[in-house]
Amino acid sequence: MKIIDVHTHFPGYAFDCRPKSGGQLRREFKKQGLAGAWIMTTDGLLKDPFCHNDLLARGVKNHREFFVPFCTVNPHDKLADSLKELERCAWKLKMRGLKLHPWLQSFSMTHPNVVPILQKAGALGMPVLFHDGSPPYSAPLQIAWAAEQVPQTTIILGHSGLDDLWEEAAAACRRHPNIYLCLQGLSAGYIREIIRTCPVEKLLFGSDGGISPDITRTAIVKLQCAGASPATLARIFFENPLRLLPMASPP
Repeated sequence: MKIIDVHTHFPGYAFDCRPKSGGQLRREFKKQGLAGAWIMTTDGLLKDPFCHNDLLARGVKNHREFFVPFCTVNPHDKLADSLKELERCAWKLKMRGLKLHPWLQSFSMTHPNVVPILQKAGALGMPVLFHDGSPPYSAPLQIAWAAEQVPQTTIILGHSGLDDLWEEAAAACRRHPNIYLCLQGLSAGYIREIIRTCPVEKLLFGSDGGISPDITRTAIVKLQCAGASPATLARIFFENPLRLLPMASPP
């Protein structure tokens, strides 16, 4: 079965990682069963997102048939600078989406820059993948409030609320047409319930790959053990992400 992982990271020095080349990371991901990956910065969530957007774009430049790069901005920066950076990343760097991490970047959904950033991402055709599930700033219903302000922007909850808040995430997915769920970090039983109660076309596979060894393969096995039919797994693993962001050379 072909698999596109919508939640992977280009390792830097954060989280006790060590940098890897795009080619090395691609080989590791393919060995673990991936046919493609949406990839996001790690270090750029903690400092100088502009610099780390460049590093990510350069790192996967020769592997764009496999990697779909996502940029980041920090809502605490000047709004004009963040909007300009989104345009630069979309038009010059050919990055395809936006990653935001309210917990690490320490911003609330009520920060005045959040909605304009989400509006700009939507106008550029960039899905926005949020870290979620970690209070105080990343509860699914907090992010759902922001998603409701920008119905034209695709919003992805990167962890489906984790084990504590998965019911919030499922409710947000059912209520808001623009909210999708990435089934990363959840126990298999909660994954099973989300698949049972949410529109399957809005469910995506993610692993947090790139941060630690074998995490991707473990996430694949966990989803396979959640009891979904082969047709449903094919949609979550491959068809849904490919529909949201067609790849340069589909696997």
